[in-house]
Amino acid sequence: MKTKLPFLHSFTLGILVLIGFFINGCVNLGQPQGLGPTGLLYASYSLGLSERNLPKQPLKKGKACVKRYGFLFTSGNASIGSAASAGGIVDIYRIEKEATNYLSLYSSLCTVVWGI
Repeated sequence: MKTKLPFLHSFTLGILVLIGFFINGCVNLGQPQGLGPTGLLYASYSLGLSERNLPKQPLKKGKACVKRYGFLFTSGNASIGSAASAGGIVDIYRIEKEATNYLSLYSSLCTVVWGI
């Protein structure tokens, strides 16, 4: 007796294709940038990338981020220029990267600049 549920065959095929992507490495379960350690369940870290002699006056901070929701949607601009613009910085003294990952469902990569 044949079943009248052809969508089950499509669903099964879809699951097999998705499993194939995971096994093949086409799906990134960590940070969107692949920079530093990643954790499947949780990761939060900051990396200093560049620094020069700091001035005597207090520094301003600018931050720009790229965020990923699930595996399919990523948006944002984490460029150094965007971070400097967000903080009103003209002269950059320090550049950092901050990354966060929660259960591989939400992750962010932020560029943080310090300057005057």
